[in-house]
Amino acid sequence: MRISLGDVSLWFDVSGPSVIPQGDTTVERPVLVAVHGGPGLDHSTVKSALEPLAEDFQILYFDLRGHGRSDQSSAEFWNLRTWADDLRQLCDALGLRKPVVLGSSFGGDVALTYAALFPDHPGGVILANTTGGRRDRQRVIEAFGRLGGDEAAAVIQRIFAGDAGDAGDTENGQAEFNGQAEFNRVCYPLYSGTPGWAEESRQWMARTVRSTDVATSYDYERENRIFDPWGVLNAISCPMLVLAGEDDPICPLPVVEELASRLPAENTRLVRLPGARHTIFRDRPDLAFPAVRNFVSQIWESQSGH
Repeated sequence: MRISLGDVSLWFDVSGPSVIPQGDTTVERPVLVAVHGGPGLDHSTVKSALEPLAEDFQILYFDLRGHGRSDQSSAEFWNLRTWADDLRQLCDALGLRKPVVLGSSFGGDVALTYAALFPDHPGGVILANTTGGRRDRQRVIEAFGRLGGDEAAAVIQRIFAGDAGDAGDTENGQAEFNGQAEFNRVCYPLYSGTPGWAEESRQWMARTVRSTDVATSYDYERENRIFDPWGVLNAISCPMLVLAGEDDPICPLPVVEELASRLPAENTRLVRLPGARHTIFRDRPDLAFPAVRNFVSQIWESQSGH
């Protein structure tokens, strides 16, 4: 399905019903808006992770501007401010009042920006396996080294140094650079700590509609010089849930902990997931899913007395 937001048309889909029968009547269910990782990937990256939650909520998936099946738009609009505004407009167009938004990895950068720029709009925001746009290169190198040894640390160090070309979507997928095979062989398997990751990720990456132009043109350091979401954290007023894999190599726990410490303490909950790497819902479903269910249910119950 597609919806026009004026200058751009976004593709979206849903999993799970919004209304279910209950005795002689029907009841509404919460809606969770999911923002995918990247840059350069599409909704399927987060859909594969969150699908079990469709038993409890309706989940709205969409492709960001420039990504997947949505309009490509143009490069000057491939930035956090625009993507956050598109998220706000999408929810308004679909009649979602005080939505609960989950941003995964790069999608967490977008969700955090949305919460800061439009503090009265969200009902709650979940930041999953993300640093909210902030990179700490040394900690990332050290994290890959702990999991994959000197070889993994060296590959990541070359990416950051620019020796291998543009690292592209390394935050949530396979690198778009000249040494892609090396990254895929050495580093990408370290994104998950559970068996079967290589084949599972190969399948959904093969199905993903990839946007190479966005992946290769988006530069984290340049974006942070223009707009740093961490610089406006004090504007956030909605409840926040932060989910962090303790062994996440690309979004190291100390950086996530610092982010959580700067969010409004009275409205923020940080959940550390032991043994989880970047694929937190795959590595620790026993902890990650209940945390999301409880957070969404509490907000749903506080709104309109459900």
